[in-house]
Amino acid sequence: MVKRRSRKVKPRKAARRPTRRKTARRKVARKTSDSRKQAVAKNKKAQWAVYRELQKKASKAWSKLRSDANRKVSPEILLQDRNHLLLLLGECNYLAGECMRIKGRWR
Repeated sequence: MVKRRSRKVKPRKAARRPTRRKTARRKVARKTSDSRKQAVAKNKKAQWAVYRELQKKASKAWSKLRSDANRKVSPEILLQDRNHLLLLLGECNYLAGECMRIKGRWR
């Protein structure tokens, strides 16, 4: 008869201690001071003014490009108009991104 090896008994794991439950803290809205509210309002007005100004410039550049294309001017002038329009649109895109970034921070 072949003698079998005895199985090793796994040691018992130590009992887990119950963890303390963290109490949920209620979020309290921070009070904003009057000067901060005024600064935020002033910045929003300034951003709106810059946006309107860029919008006017972009619409003028677009109308100039269309009128030059209709008059069949030289390609160099068309390229200048196109580059000016693209520059203005790039500035508008940058301003929109900055406004979105700032808006997320001020909420």
